[in-house]
Amino acid sequence: MKGRPCCGSFYTYFPRRRQMCRGFWKKRREKARRQFGGTSRGAKSKRVGGEAITGVDHSSYALRTDRSIMRKRQRPVVLPSKDVDANQSPADNWSARSRAARDQGLSLPAERRWQTLTISKNGLQRLVTAGESETLELKRSTGELREAMQTLCGFLNYRGGAVVFGVAKDTRMIGQETSDNTLREVAAAVRNIDPAPQVDMQCLEVGCGKRCIVLTVKGGGAVPYMYDGRAFIRLGNTTRRMKREEFERLLLTRLHAQHRWETLPATGWGIEDLDADEIRSAVADAVAGNRLAAVTTESVTTILRRLSLLADDCPTQAAVVLFGKKPLPQYPQCSIRLARFRGVTKSEFIDNREFQGHAFALLRQADAFFGMHLPVASRVISGRMRRDDRPQYPPEALREALVNAICHRDYSEPGASIGISIFDNRLEIWSWGRLPGDLTPEKLRTDHPSIRRNDLIADVFYRRGYIEKWGRGTQKIIETCRRAGLQEAEFLERAGEVGVRFWAAVPGITVVSDTELTLRQREVLNAVVSLGAGGIDEIRKLLRNPPTVRMVQRIVATLVEGGRMRRIGKGRATKYRVVE
Repeated sequence: MKGRPCCGSFYTYFPRRRQMCRGFWKKRREKARRQFGGTSRGAKSKRVGGEAITGVDHSSYALRTDRSIMRKRQRPVVLPSKDVDANQSPADNWSARSRAARDQGLSLPAERRWQTLTISKNGLQRLVTAGESETLELKRSTGELREAMQTLCGFLNYRGGAVVFGVAKDTRMIGQETSDNTLREVAAAVRNIDPAPQVDMQCLEVGCGKRCIVLTVKGGGAVPYMYDGRAFIRLGNTTRRMKREEFERLLLTRLHAQHRWETLPATGWGIEDLDADEIRSAVADAVAGNRLAAVTTESVTTILRRLSLLADDCPTQAAVVLFGKKPLPQYPQCSIRLARFRGVTKSEFIDNREFQGHAFALLRQADAFFGMHLPVASRVISGRMRRDDRPQYPPEALREALVNAICHRDYSEPGASIGISIFDNRLEIWSWGRLPGDLTPEKLRTDHPSIRRNDLIADVFYRRGYIEKWGRGTQKIIETCRRAGLQEAEFLERAGEVGVRFWAAVPGITVVSDTELTLRQREVLNAVVSLGAGGIDEIRKLLRNPPTVRMVQRIVATLVEGGRMRRIGKGRATKYRVVE
């Protein structure tokens, strides 16, 4: 063979060299795809008249075969001027961009309701180093895409969070090879979440041509979200299937106002089954408080229609709750349980009653029960002719708590009712239904939004002057207790119920400043007063968030040394009393 053969002859004599060259260029093309997010297939650019927006067809990235030099050929997607909204970002014009690209024979990158998420590599490293939590999930790669989407669904149904792909179990950011196909797979997985969520995404370079993918969502919104027909929720650093009862509750909350329990028609009920006198009394209170336009000759039907308490001339269930004469047997939830217990436990009743009726009748029954069983301390002030009466609990705070229980409870559960328990040392009011949204008992003590579960019921109470619309009812309760010299009321949540607990003052003991007695010491004194005489275990059971036995012993010993308590008996029979 004379001279250097041509390429064809060269590869004919050396087939292995042909195979090596093909493999080399195949790797170069794959590198171009990873780097630019597109393929190496080139195409001629075509521009249509109009106004172009920021956008690049990633399928037009080309690779030059000479001297292994890669170049990027940009093909802007042209959007006609009439379809561009100058006040919106290109992401908000996605539908118009898709139509323009299809008309021009181009394609847009795989994306679905994604916005730009700004996060640095160092910021992501700090986030990942903290480990998984109730708002963070770490995945090694998109091979765990199904589990990641379940977690993303759980974040949507809770408080939001982020899923990060490309992180090892030891929280090292190892990244993964990310191509256009990878993004399409993620987009297809997100499409299985219903309703369609708002997802923020960022691909962050971590070295060696690998990237971490970060998906972030906000909680709340159109809950409950489902993935592949199943709802999930985030608990701690784990994701679990949502219980049916919780799913139904969230679904009912999401439904349109006309599908809420209070807006549904009361089957079998007529306007004649409502208390007309109570309706007119409510209107008179609303007119007197300038919360309703003056009405003098309007009929009961017209009044109910103005208050949105009629559905096709049939009373709504809210109307039954507010003004129903005899709710039983169709509405057993329109009831209240009242009990006075002896001591500080529920072992023995002094009085036990239950009433049925509309909301305002129940409010009056509870007020009368308070008057029967709550003592009123009286004293004569020098220079005055009248006595100064001081109730055991401030009436304003009790009324506010009771009205909140009636207005904001969940009436969809037929077997639930409002419960009031009076003990020697405390008073508790419980109503069925969890706190709405992301409210917690701790947030009720501070400024928080006013979220009303029953708008129609709460609106009538507002017009009569019982409540406000600013969500300050719980703060008013705390402020009233402070002015009365009592411990702050507690807001509790347990097993689907929300409660308020009031603590009675310690009789025979002068209220002292916090520098003299700690809050825990005052609790111990309250417990001993309610018991009369009690041992360490009995005292500990009455404390909030009971401390250890050893801690209670130390507090009692301090009070005994300070002369506020005295010891009775010896050994295991030892009891303690408050010094008068």
